[in-house]
Amino acid sequence: MSLKVISLSLLAGLLLPTSARAVEAGSDILGGPYDTDTGAFDTTSVINFVVGADTFYNAGYFGQRTNVANVEGGFIWMGHDVFDRSTVTGAPPAPAISEISGADSSGELDYHATMVGNVLAGTGANADGDMTTLGAGMAPLATLWSGAIATSFSTDPDHIGSFETSKAAFLVPYRAFFEGTTVVKDGVTQVVPQADVINSSWGYDDPAGTEEFTTILDGLAKANPTVTLVKSAGNSGPTAAPGGPGSGYNGITVGALGGSADADPYMTPASYTSSAPGDFYNPVTGVTVTGVRAAVDIAAPGDDFALAYYGGKTGSLAAVTDEPNPATDLFLVNQSGTSFASPVVAGGVALLKDVAHSGLYFDSITEVAARDTRVIKSVLMASATPTTGWNNGQHVVNGVVTTSQALDYAVGAGRLNLDQAALVYVGGTEDVPGTGGGIVNSVGWDIGTVNRGGANDYYFNLAFDSGKELDVSLNWFVDTNFDDATETATSMSFANLDLQIWSIDNGTFASLVAESDTLYNNTEFLRFILPQSGSYGLRVLFNGVAYEQTTITSETYGLAWKLGDPFTAVPESGTWGVIIGIGLVAIIVRRRRSHRLDGRDAAPSASDF
Repeated sequence: MSLKVISLSLLAGLLLPTSARAVEAGSDILGGPYDTDTGAFDTTSVINFVVGADTFYNAGYFGQRTNVANVEGGFIWMGHDVFDRSTVTGAPPAPAISEISGADSSGELDYHATMVGNVLAGTGANADGDMTTLGAGMAPLATLWSGAIATSFSTDPDHIGSFETSKAAFLVPYRAFFEGTTVVKDGVTQVVPQADVINSSWGYDDPAGTEEFTTILDGLAKANPTVTLVKSAGNSGPTAAPGGPGSGYNGITVGALGGSADADPYMTPASYTSSAPGDFYNPVTGVTVTGVRAAVDIAAPGDDFALAYYGGKTGSLAAVTDEPNPATDLFLVNQSGTSFASPVVAGGVALLKDVAHSGLYFDSITEVAARDTRVIKSVLMASATPTTGWNNGQHVVNGVVTTSQALDYAVGAGRLNLDQAALVYVGGTEDVPGTGGGIVNSVGWDIGTVNRGGANDYYFNLAFDSGKELDVSLNWFVDTNFDDATETATSMSFANLDLQIWSIDNGTFASLVAESDTLYNNTEFLRFILPQSGSYGLRVLFNGVAYEQTTITSETYGLAWKLGDPFTAVPESGTWGVIIGIGLVAIIVRRRRSHRLDGRDAAPSASDF
């Protein structure tokens, strides 16, 4: 970015609560859609369960082996009850130093960061040590870190949440969580490990993904492939493309789903989610092609959350509150935005990586591959549920299902489905031996390398019946180089990979059946019904480049696939093998009692969690 100091805007509805709603002592409060008129919760649509996280919980995976970081304007306030794990036997202790910021940062606690932190890793434990549906985040036992980049927050009540930052303030927490570091504070020295996943629920106008902060994050993500960056798409509506850093290439950009009160909740894009096609900039030619890129990768629920409230006089609220000591048990209801859809996906990433860290499914080499962002992204996309009206521009050309768009502009591959992600991740092929290609099961994933001008072929080990749905996702990095010494990023090259599905006759690829051949994405995606029974194979091709400033001869990619009907059931939890016991006697089902709730006048119905 041309200016050292820029203005940024958080991505959520940021009205303050207009009234306090006290819950009668001794009453039972559960998460779920919250009706501001009746003061009642519906417990049937807890967001964690809507996206299938209970599959992981039932098998003993709560994120307890993972490090999850949130980076935005301010710090998460860990003093809220939802972050208290003192009653949970075996829960990882909070780090002695959980806050990372640079000298330029104001380092203030912030209510928006606190809500996002709740979605990521709130525990919501009660006195018995049981996690509850009110307060429990997606990865409720992950080690939670917080980074703050704001140099100052807006004092305008009409722009609550906006803040300014500098490059120095921006770089410190991101580099810490991408690269790992050592910090000293108040005489305490602590090693900060590389994060498994970094969430960022903030943004700025950057439809082509070319601003300096966007490219720096692309460079850090490329250099640290086992650290997955998850970003919100933005709240500018269907006529706006995702902004930065969500318009970057080397992470996962998340759109929001609405319709919490629907019979099948969260199956349509939220009205506010940024969902127009983005721009593509070629740094070699200097030409920008507008409206051609699908920047959203996946979508998750974004409407009607009830989240931990920090009301102190710091951060976003400094100009509008005089509360010196915020209560520890207040919740904001009716909270909506891509700010909250993003940590739903980031928490799902943590659950997958918790499985990888467990040592039960992968050897040491495969475990590293299983944590690679290109693999994680492909697994989540191949297992996603197509939303209502999902459309990636597929059409039939000379009998071949073809798309040059790859993804739906609003929801990417569809709604996050962790039930199916578990099946793809550990239920079939796990990293084909060699650098790419081979015999594979009907579900699975691979990390491979394809040479320029060449192709890697994958042969399914069994014939398929017609009428089955095949979902395949291919992802690779744009080669963006981050220079540690100069703290600058340069777009070096952009490989143009293609994805094809072929019918196989006598062991030979015979007829092309489907193809995703985008020019402007580093993702290829296909979802279609097999036209006839028979044998099939996948082909990954490296046909050329979108641009290159340095010659590229090969490209590493993540590939994942799933055959079946939509909502195919995963095996019972016993098939996971040994379940990790951590002393929990209930799994996010017990009631949390005697809490107060803050209501706001933004939406007609409320909340999940």
